[in-house]
Amino acid sequence: MAVKIIMPQGGQDINEGTVVNWLKAESEPVKKGDVVCVVETEKAVFEVETPADGILVKIIVPEGGVAPIFSTIGVIAEAGEIVDLESFLGEEKKEEAGIDISKIRNRMDGTEKKETGRVKVSGRARKLATQRGVDLSAVTGTGPNGRVVEKDILAYMEEQKTARPQTSVPSIAADRGRVVPMSKIRRVIARRMQQSKQTIPHFYVTVSVIMDEAIKLRQTLNRVAEPKISINDMIVKASALALEEFYRVNAAIEGDDIVYLADANIGIAVGVEDGLIVPVLPKANTLSLKEIAQQSKEIISLVQAGKQPNLEAGSFTVSNMGMLDVENFVAIVNPPESAILAVGSTEKRVVVSGNNDLCIRDVMKMTLSVDHRVVDGVMASKFINKIKYHLQNPKTLVI
Repeated sequence: MAVKIIMPQGGQDINEGTVVNWLKAESEPVKKGDVVCVVETEKAVFEVETPADGILVKIIVPEGGVAPIFSTIGVIAEAGEIVDLESFLGEEKKEEAGIDISKIRNRMDGTEKKETGRVKVSGRARKLATQRGVDLSAVTGTGPNGRVVEKDILAYMEEQKTARPQTSVPSIAADRGRVVPMSKIRRVIARRMQQSKQTIPHFYVTVSVIMDEAIKLRQTLNRVAEPKISINDMIVKASALALEEFYRVNAAIEGDDIVYLADANIGIAVGVEDGLIVPVLPKANTLSLKEIAQQSKEIISLVQAGKQPNLEAGSFTVSNMGMLDVENFVAIVNPPESAILAVGSTEKRVVVSGNNDLCIRDVMKMTLSVDHRVVDGVMASKFINKIKYHLQNPKTLVI
């Protein structure tokens, strides 16, 4: 029985994806779970696995082709099975991807005129084109057999600069430097952060956390723990516990409704070369501290390698800049979530003890940014102080 290979969403606020390359050819056998192609969205490059055993009978979207999310990019069938693509795909391609089914049928019959081949491009050139938002089909290749190489991308970018129409307003670049188009990731960040600040009424709550006990427990656990547990893992665990208790923070706006989410899917902000990616740790409220440490390292490694770890939507985000020597900062809520926790560095501070004595403690500041449509000040204060409680009483994180 024929099955479809679907263009995955690849993250929130994503409408389409580009097929970077096919790892299997038409008529080649595949097994369920094989990586059949690599797809790029505005957020990441990730692998698409084969949904079933069989033969890759048709590649619907070729390399370099763009398709809407959830549309069909390829078809797998059993050996010897004859697939009527027109009836199998129905109106999907006509309506969603604009692909003429009759052309696909004609290609199978050999009656369609031969089309030009796909763009040949080197890995370095493809990476640069992705970062700079360059359409590879518009670039003339000068490499072997017309292959697009890195210098072709640079030359094309220079041509585009000189080809831009002149206006009466002087260019900033004319006085200060060069103009570089936003990458796809940067455009997504710009759009989402503008949307957040324009549509979400933010307010902020800041607390200081005494981290001495958390640091001691981490050191004790890491003598035997594998993988090693980080302070960020402890913050994620504390946040997950707090979200279970204060479920109103684990929510999203949908029209005039508030949706209270069952799972605490915690996003972990990760800095990459050209912006910020937030991979999600699904159902963090069900994970032990050790499991959080393991899965966090896995998804962060995938993001740093330019891959999409999963397709889960986040419900809360932790953004930690402590390792960057930042004392305190305020983060922007990542829609459609209702809150984000900004974490600063742990620093030695002089504090007043319960006996009114001066002492030196490891202190960390946290700021909670909240959507005031969903959460009020009292709830936000209780929530962030519950995270503080778990970090100052870290045995609660390993029970």
